Amino acid sequence: MSQLTSMYQAVEFIEVNLRQPVAVTDIARAVSYSLYHFCRVFNQVVRHSPYDYLMRRRLSESARDLVETNKTITEIAFDYQFNSLETYSRAFKRMFELQPNQWKKQGQIDERFLMSPLTLAYLKHINQGDSLKPVLAQKKAFYVAGVMTLFKEDDPEEMAKLWEFLGQALAGLANLTTPQRYYGIGWYPEGWLNHGFFYMAGIEIESPDIDETPLVIKKIPSGQYARFIHQGPAGNRNLTLAYIYHTWLPKSGRRLACNLEIETYGPGFPRFDQSKSERKIYIPLL
Repeated sequence: MSQLTSMYQAVEFIEVNLRQPVAVTDIARAVSYSLYHFCRVFNQVVRHSPYDYLMRRRLSESARDLVETNKTITEIAFDYQFNSLETYSRAFKRMFELQPNQWKKQGQIDERFLMSPLTLAYLKHINQGDSLKPVLAQKKAFYVAGVMTLFKEDDPEEMAKLWEFLGQALAGLANLTTPQRYYGIGWYPEGWLNHGFFYMAGIEIESPDIDETPLVIKKIPSGQYARFIHQGPAGNRNLTLAYIYHTWLPKSGRRLACNLEIETYGPGFPRFDQSKSERKIYIPLL
């Protein structure tokens, strides 16, 4: 049995025991590893220590319960094996930057910041090479022209249709030079959890002054960005984003500067059905 498969079994054992008293030694024993060897391999494969992953999963599920059930905060804290309300509140604040009562009051769940149960596909994805190792880059402000629509949820098929529409729109613009870089931009405005987020398929332009264009024009702010490389089909981009939000960002000690996700595709028009396609993902940082 491979180490990756064993660690996935450990993840499944954790899921079954989120509401039960369980120690790291119990998890190691469940997959027939010594404690030392288990902690080393789990950290290497999952990119979290066993205890950190257990806590993040418990806190994420408790965050759902705060919004989706009528249980009190104290009941939820003890459901997920926290020995006091104070201990639970401190851990919750560290992960979500809100107290449990504040989270409950807002009544919304931003899935990007909840750690979902890890899948075998996810573990394979983050262990396929060094592509997810970020590079910090300072970017100047630039302009993107394209087509934009509102999405209620991440839908790769509908996004692909938007790119087809962009191709048709560009074909009708005789005064536009051949694009050198294409961008897919996700924008999560305030209140997006209720109304949805915007996704834009576009091209970089030198100036916002394009005569008689039917395209939407947006200015992307300057600042420091973390750049990741996603390899594989568009349908797997959520695996890369999950790693960014659930693992890299919390460990980096950084915060998002604004609610943007920026993808670049180089000079070729994006193809979303290619298993070996590559794109760069930029996340703005404070």
